Amino acid sequence: MSGFYKGVSGLCLFISIRLLLDYLGNENYGLWVLVFTLFQLVLLMDFGIQSSLKTKIPVLIHEQKLELIKSYIKSTYKISGYIAVFIFISFLLFSFFFDFKSAFNIEFQTKPFITFLFVLNVFFFCINFIANIHKSLYVAFLKGKYSEESLAVNQIGLLLLFALLIVFFPNNNSEEKLIAISIINGLFTFLVNLFYTLRFFKMESLSLSTKLKASKDFIKGILQLGFKYMIIQVGMLIIFSSDNYIISNAFSPSEVTPYEIVNKLFQFPLMILFAALSPLWSMFAKNYIEKNKESLLNSFKKFNKYFIGISIVVIIGVLISPYVILLWIKEAVEVPKYLILLTGIVTLLRIFTTFYSFFLNGIGNLTVYISILIISMLIKIPLSYFFVDLGFRVNSVVISSIIILLFWVIIIPYKCYSLVNKIEENE
Repeated sequence: MSGFYKGVSGLCLFISIRLLLDYLGNENYGLWVLVFTLFQLVLLMDFGIQSSLKTKIPVLIHEQKLELIKSYIKSTYKISGYIAVFIFISFLLFSFFFDFKSAFNIEFQTKPFITFLFVLNVFFFCINFIANIHKSLYVAFLKGKYSEESLAVNQIGLLLLFALLIVFFPNNNSEEKLIAISIINGLFTFLVNLFYTLRFFKMESLSLSTKLKASKDFIKGILQLGFKYMIIQVGMLIIFSSDNYIISNAFSPSEVTPYEIVNKLFQFPLMILFAALSPLWSMFAKNYIEKNKESLLNSFKKFNKYFIGISIVVIIGVLISPYVILLWIKEAVEVPKYLILLTGIVTLLRIFTTFYSFFLNGIGNLTVYISILIISMLIKIPLSYFFVDLGFRVNSVVISSIIILLFWVIIIPYKCYSLVNKIEENE
């Protein structure tokens, strides 16, 4: 069901991209992509406390510590609120000194408007940062399909609202269009998140009313684990989402558009598979706590078999992508040579490594994972610019990702099998 809902989200996203590309044009759509990518960064700046929910709550459920669960969730909302306020104030101050216009070669909008657009979206992203906690809660309680259902409802609603905006306000200037899209995206997303948050607490008959206060040692342990998750989240963002900023800085926002089109096309299978795999995070935690070695090894074995079929699907996707893009965008888009093939390779490598990284995340064994992420973060940007200097243009960011992922394919699965095979020795 998680995969089904993610498929619905993906289809709506594709149609939305097509509508927004027509409505905004290449340059302003590229600007919107830069702004929206920042949204992902804000959502990840939670010191990993939301990711910790998916690991710690299954353990607390196993230990039947209901009051501690309530206190833990309550503390999560409180800490997230503090972080959201801090992020917004920090970004607001930062925007007075940082020149977004020059940094990203945005020549088609004024500097004050660009700053206002970024600040407006960060405001909405910060309130959704808090309202977004319900997604981790659903996964933690092994009901991850509702997390993906909320995303599907959000994407369907945004698609309809964008369509109405285009129909009723087709002649607005570019600034008015970008502001309207920002408000629709931020406000509607908040309302959907609020609805599903209330639904979660009603579904679980759970309230945050408890006299128990989580101990300082417990909170300290959560924050330490959360900080590790934050390193992972920020690392993933730098490695896979900094590409738009590198392209814009090295070339122009208009160059972001063809890259984003190909990237979004291949994110479709990624979105579906990641959604289908996301409940495994908490299930891996449960099986590891119970020392269910056979179940864990069977999961690994099944995925390795399924990956053969996944590879065939992605290869077919590479072959038909030029026709899909032509049908989707309905006008000539100059896609750099080999970009589709290289993006297909990145997609396969990401699918493979993500499955095994979910195991490491689920059991909270993150030392090796963080080490290779830090190394990858340090080399990603300079490696990308190295290939830019060699003349690979937009393909540079994808080639650098492939080199990094090949390293992951060896190290991450090896660590996973090593940990599972040691379970018997601990019994």
